Amino acid sequence: MTATQTNVSGAQYEKADPENLGSLYQHLRVCDVVDALDGIGYFNIGLMDREVRPLWLGMTFWGEAATIRCVPSNKPMWKLGTTEDIVKAHGRWFAETSHARLPDDLKAGHVIVMDSGGGPEVGFWGSENAMAAVLGGAVGVITDGYCRDTAEVAAQRSPVVARHRGRTIIPGRIQAIETQTTIACGGVQVSPGDIVGADDDGVVVVPADVAHEVATHARAILLADMRARRKHYASLGKTSDSSVDVDAIEAYFSEV
Repeated sequence: MTATQTNVSGAQYEKADPENLGSLYQHLRVCDVVDALDGIGYFNIGLMDREVRPLWLGMTFWGEAATIRCVPSNKPMWKLGTTEDIVKAHGRWFAETSHARLPDDLKAGHVIVMDSGGGPEVGFWGSENAMAAVLGGAVGVITDGYCRDTAEVAAQRSPVVARHRGRTIIPGRIQAIETQTTIACGGVQVSPGDIVGADDDGVVVVPADVAHEVATHARAILLADMRARRKHYASLGKTSDSSVDVDAIEAYFSEV
């Protein structure tokens, strides 16, 4: 199965594939996965800080983590002399300051998770680089720091989850010093390959070594809830919607 480049509450995969971990989480709710983690004794493990939230309602994604660790730069940006230099400030900063980058060969369907290092207000993520991340195959971006241009991020439906809304830019404030290593984000340990998901309820991280088991339990929890809610819909004379379409979910997971 290959991932599409859709990130707005839509399907990335046509069918769940036992060999594709990310596909096993499609259609699951964060609450289903949290319940499954509780069920195997992982109480409160993976629950990211409640302040780390999607920037717009209706966002939902799941994928394997690709991690970035940042620290405060401890080096101010120098004064720039021309309008052209100011427009190109990021390029000037990155050319003269080391800046770790994620690998170019990440498979489509990953989630970028960033440890902001407790740095100052800085819009590390914004409307342009969030779109670039999606073009690079990301289905979500999570930071326990800041995102700026948030009206544009919401309007273009870029899948960004952040703790704060910010205004400033990167030069002189923050450096990415390491990628694809174990980090802390929103009070949770995240390693490359862990499953990370977000929806209106918040963010949860599933350690890779229990991800298949958790997916199995969470799927059963979701289907049980959908069946119960479908009965309530019928009793209330309410028109069914996709949230109680048990047949569609069972068909998606029919090969696992």
